Amino acid sequence: MGKEPADLIINNCDVLNVYTGEILENQQLLIAGDRIAYVGTKLDFPEGQNTKIIDADGQLIIPGMIDGHIHMDASLMNIEEFVGLSLARGTTTTITECYFTSNAMGIQGVNAFIDQFKNQPQRIFATAPIISFLCSDNGNGISVINESEMISLLQRPGIVGTGEIYWSNLLDTGSNEGLINIIEAAISLGKTVEGHGAGAKSQRLAAFVAHGIDSCHEPITAEEVRDRLRLGLFTMIREGSIRRELDAVIGPLTEMDLALRRAILVSDAVWPVDLLRYGHMDYIVQKAINLGLNPVTAIQMATINVAEHFHLGGHLGGIAPGKCADMVIIPNLKTIEPKLVICRGKVVAQDGRMLEKPAKTHFPADTYQCININPVQPGFFRVPATSPITKVRAIELITNIVNRETTLDLPVIDGEIAPAGGDDVLKVAVINRYIRNIKGCTGFIKGYGLKRGALASSYSYDEGSLVVMGASDSDMAAAVNRIRELQGGIVYCCEGQVIEELPLPILGCISDIPGPEVAAKNTSLERAVREAGCKIDNPLLTLFTVTFTAIPSLRLLSRGYYQSREKRMVNVLA
Repeated sequence: MGKEPADLIINNCDVLNVYTGEILENQQLLIAGDRIAYVGTKLDFPEGQNTKIIDADGQLIIPGMIDGHIHMDASLMNIEEFVGLSLARGTTTTITECYFTSNAMGIQGVNAFIDQFKNQPQRIFATAPIISFLCSDNGNGISVINESEMISLLQRPGIVGTGEIYWSNLLDTGSNEGLINIIEAAISLGKTVEGHGAGAKSQRLAAFVAHGIDSCHEPITAEEVRDRLRLGLFTMIREGSIRRELDAVIGPLTEMDLALRRAILVSDAVWPVDLLRYGHMDYIVQKAINLGLNPVTAIQMATINVAEHFHLGGHLGGIAPGKCADMVIIPNLKTIEPKLVICRGKVVAQDGRMLEKPAKTHFPADTYQCININPVQPGFFRVPATSPITKVRAIELITNIVNRETTLDLPVIDGEIAPAGGDDVLKVAVINRYIRNIKGCTGFIKGYGLKRGALASSYSYDEGSLVVMGASDSDMAAAVNRIRELQGGIVYCCEGQVIEELPLPILGCISDIPGPEVAAKNTSLERAVREAGCKIDNPLLTLFTVTFTAIPSLRLLSRGYYQSREKRMVNVLA
């Protein structure tokens, strides 16, 4: 109304109205505190002594971009490092899973992680770690987080819903009653119920949705996107460090000429090397536009669509009076190149450079003590047998993540099964990292290509156990023991020597070094294993997903081989 001066005035700007899909030209925008006060034609508003004025020079203002599905706790870097790299590129809000932190320390780990969101210049929300509830094992066959703890997390204001629920866990006969109770609690609290519907079709997909599932981030074809949209699901299309679906999906999807107001662009995960090389949501939206998606639609899929899905649309995702003052100035509709980033009403970044420092994290001391195993001896990885040739089950890699079960005839030497190195077979082991007495299982993996040494990680998908694969028992032991010394990390050892390592001492999954250093160490690790013969595109991801039960195949858990399609444990010996 012009009765008080604004804190920030932006003149000479075009504004993308995501509610109508219009470009409003030659607008003026006023901000008071952390909220938008006015958007419209230029008027003669009073200026205060502290009023900041920006001339947008005819450039376009879009809402701050939102990543609606990401695993920040598996991004390999600390929160302030992530915020600095992400926010500078126009991602003003992230909604993160947090089951890696839950796997490490249960609800205590989740609370320690979420507490670090405070005072960050980027908005960060989380989902309750349902995967930990479904899949983790504290060494005694009990989940690290229980039903009542999950429901208490859902009651926290910064928790916007459940994490991703595997459809197979939900639709099994004799479904976990606790899971149903958690879903009902989320719905009653007005929180979302996130879904993982990889491979679900027809009746299974319908039943999955009927249980109250609100979203799915697993479609890998345009047809799967369409099928989920038809069922009312908010449907997420991924382009990140783990999965890249835009090339396969966007072209056919645009030809279908569907309404995409429930379609969302997400990263799923973005590692520091990709944040530095490409960016975050700015890169994803730009790529979608380059592949033929209508630019307004693409921006809606990273702003208002996401906000409305998570019941944040009353405040986030659009540019209008009363909304949160989160916005990005870009050159034009087809060029998603953040020139100025505003979050909470403050100018936080310019030309890809942060102007406001992220808040330093202060994790409790016990979060640095999450690898509880005793030292491992090479003999732990011994797989005994008596006959000269023994048939064994093995994981045969098809892609970075997808595998199939195969049977191998392997020689027995001195009473133990020896992997046939010339046939590209390695030992792989999963160790429960939460108990001192070493508990785990060793199996075999084919198709990774590593000729020498061993690669280990202190965390893995679902169960959260320590995983190691290698051509030598002694190097496998050396890599695991180095992780024990570091209290978390990714380590490559060869001939008893540490060749490359990335320390992850916070909860066994988060580094405490600058993001660019994390990226450099990540690159060095991948280079080292490739030089040792690894032929997988994303060697670290393959290591992390040896335990990934959500995709039907043969997986290895700390208690043995698991056929995820049949949902049963099987022996290493075939």
